[in-house]
Amino acid sequence: MKILQKLENFIVEICNNDKITVDKNNIGEVKKSADFFSKRLLSRAEERIKLEIPIKDYQYDSIGSLTLDWSSTTNEPDEEYIWGGFQLLSLIEALGVNSHFWDIYNNDSRFWENNPQPEAEAVWREFLPKLNYFHKSGHGDDGTYGCILREEGVYPCPIYFFDSGIWFKMDMTLEEYYNTMIACKAVYYWQYFYIDTQEIVKKLGNYKPRYIEADAYYYRGPKFTLDKFEDGIFTYSAEGVLHQMKNIVKRFPKLFPDVDLTYLKERCDALEKALNS
Repeated sequence: MKILQKLENFIVEICNNDKITVDKNNIGEVKKSADFFSKRLLSRAEERIKLEIPIKDYQYDSIGSLTLDWSSTTNEPDEEYIWGGFQLLSLIEALGVNSHFWDIYNNDSRFWENNPQPEAEAVWREFLPKLNYFHKSGHGDDGTYGCILREEGVYPCPIYFFDSGIWFKMDMTLEEYYNTMIACKAVYYWQYFYIDTQEIVKKLGNYKPRYIEADAYYYRGPKFTLDKFEDGIFTYSAEGVLHQMKNIVKRFPKLFPDVDLTYLKERCDALEKALNS
């Protein structure tokens, strides 16, 4: 089954879920233009990586601009708001166009003052322009992106997850990324279940998800008043990741009873153990 059909089936499932509110869904519009293909963008993409893109991967061009935004409120005192979705960029466009999405997080001296990655400042001018997103949140700009790394002579491109100035290489193909996203209902922060626990602790353990400008604090997140960073409950952003992972595990049985939570619980427990050790 091609990716557009997979995503359409997923969107239909979400729209038919009476426990979910869908605020944005443009699958109808995207299907109408699915056959459009820009040879100019294809040439630009192939010039960047110095390779021909296989015809079988043209299918990832048909889903460009596809958007889904879903959320679910709750009245239960021990449960919290949850959301998910996506905005997609076509593979050909992601390969060919210049990359600027990371600039707000990385082209700023305040970032380096808070960033624990010792190699980051030395490589960001060369590495980040090669990184471009093909997937971002459908729930507003929250700093999370599914990305490809565009290297000459390398295809398929390595997959990365970028979160507000921090990046993680993912052991996935593009097809596996989309399949996993669908399996996880495209819930916010699903990627962290598939990133090595020690790498999460290393890169996020001392990174506070905020920066200061004119003596005012700015917080990143689609619902920052619900992230619990603002009131200081979480000292480190890794704790915020764990909190969201727990929220997913707690709320999914009611929202998506078909999802097997065994693996997600294991990853959640592993991160909690690492943070408490």
